[in-house]
Amino acid sequence: MRLCSYGLVLCLLVPALALAQPTGKLTPAQLHELERQARIQAEKIQKLAAQQAKSGKGRPQPKIDKDKPKEEEPKPANCKLTGARRAAQFSEEALPGIPLSERYALYVGACGLEDVVGLTQQLVRFKTVRGDQPPAMNPGVVAMGRFLQQWAKARGFGFRLAGRNDVFELSWGQGAPRLGLVFHGDVVPAIPSEWKSKPFEPKVVNGRLYGRGVMDDKGPLAAALVSLSMAQEMGLEPQKGKVLVIIGNDEESSWEGMQEYARVEQVPTHVISMDSEYPVVVAQSGFVSLTLEAVLDAPDSNDSGMLLPVEATAGESLAQVPGSASLSLMPFAGKSMEQGLAAVKAAMESVRKERPGLKAEVKAVPVAGGGSRIVLTTQGKAVPSSIPEQGRNALWDLAAIAARLPLAENGLTALLHTVTRRFDGDHHGERLGFTEKDVLMGPLVSAVTLLRVKDGKATLSVTLRRPRSEEGNEDFQAALDHAVALINQETDGRVVEGAGRYVGDPHVVDGTGPLVITLMDIYKRHRNLRGDIAPLSIRGGTYARLFPRAVDFGPDLKGVESPSVHSADESISLEHLGLTTQMLAEALHTLALSPNAQ
Repeated sequence: MRLCSYGLVLCLLVPALALAQPTGKLTPAQLHELERQARIQAEKIQKLAAQQAKSGKGRPQPKIDKDKPKEEEPKPANCKLTGARRAAQFSEEALPGIPLSERYALYVGACGLEDVVGLTQQLVRFKTVRGDQPPAMNPGVVAMGRFLQQWAKARGFGFRLAGRNDVFELSWGQGAPRLGLVFHGDVVPAIPSEWKSKPFEPKVVNGRLYGRGVMDDKGPLAAALVSLSMAQEMGLEPQKGKVLVIIGNDEESSWEGMQEYARVEQVPTHVISMDSEYPVVVAQSGFVSLTLEAVLDAPDSNDSGMLLPVEATAGESLAQVPGSASLSLMPFAGKSMEQGLAAVKAAMESVRKERPGLKAEVKAVPVAGGGSRIVLTTQGKAVPSSIPEQGRNALWDLAAIAARLPLAENGLTALLHTVTRRFDGDHHGERLGFTEKDVLMGPLVSAVTLLRVKDGKATLSVTLRRPRSEEGNEDFQAALDHAVALINQETDGRVVEGAGRYVGDPHVVDGTGPLVITLMDIYKRHRNLRGDIAPLSIRGGTYARLFPRAVDFGPDLKGVESPSVHSADESISLEHLGLTTQMLAEALHTLALSPNAQ
């Protein structure tokens, strides 16, 4: 019995599998499965032939021409080879009859993941955490830039510094920019004691890659670089302009470098950021922040309060709902510590009856120079301020207890009462007067995020996520003015707006454009989804909002993986990372490498 070659089995399986697909086009994942089936089929044929030869049964065996060279046995792809030698296993000669685009997809599906994991590990080892220095002077960022420059040079890609010398741009091809793939190389801090493994020494455990940045954003970056490198090895090249990989390094902080890049550089025809979720993000709410402040003045001598608030703190950043909050109190108007503690405990129990799950405690704390203060603390659940409903704002609980206390009136008391009246229990700014809701982007989102007392002044930071609206910026600014005026009036002029109001515009892209349609189609086929799916809107912000027509494409897979971005033990499954690489490689080919690029 003559053994069927791997190439012949593959060619026989291609049309059968293709006919089973509604689109008539194979996905990289299907091609990978096809390769596996071909290898299994060839092994079965070999095994059957060996059994028949041993038993002497079955069909009569043909005469063997000893002078004729033996047909080479089928072998799986050897991904340990490098460069042209490895790519040659997926050449037209090795896989006749299969189009180049599908052989490239097969190459990525068979060998890409191992490369992506290795490159991700190299990138994670650079400690690109935000520090006191600007990114261009951050040792971790500088070292990663040198590594990427060497990586690009070794493969014939261009490399340059842009932005404020803190944006890395790798380029491939000639002409005007055609496709821009946007990432960030900086990461949030990682506290080693909170991790089960060392955050900057990435490793694979039980099918998952662990390390700070493997999901946000170094894993997706590695997927893009490997996709480019493997495309070049297959003989592909950009058809209608350059492909750029654009890496900012201040996404977790100021965005100044990437803002400069977006302002002065030529924008590619298509821009894809990989810093959000699948399938495609076409809208981002506008970020709004303002500060309310009040002088920590002395109460009136006739004030009947029995406790004086003197210090408070809540929250860690504008972009996060406070996970903890505290309030320091002193007995007032001749009241004792015992009376003050009893009053706070009674208020806590009263609030607890209305708020199941309240975590609060009070104790007397000694202070320098003698004496004590009463310290009330509350614990909530910190989450990004774009999704406050998924957490528990500890400042809400703190203000609710304070509202039940006989507090002497000062600026801090006024701010705590403002939290209760205008923010507590309201995630959508309705108590501030905002009621509009967009069909795609939903309602406005509101969160109080920071409370501080410093230099005789109490300050409260407020963030809003603003959907698109028929009203312009002037109308929105006027609505904010009205909300602040109400707060000022109901606090008898104590609470005013501080400096630094910021009002950002929503970012919205046409969901019916060719870029969105292409990416949605790729996502549906790789996930084997039927029926209609819709592009997404997010309340947070990515670099995509800096570029007209830019969208986000992954990497988060809602409902498939629990995202661990910004948390301890950040990780991504190898299956997820492989799927991301395959989808990105197809997007790269469709949008930039195909002669029929969209």
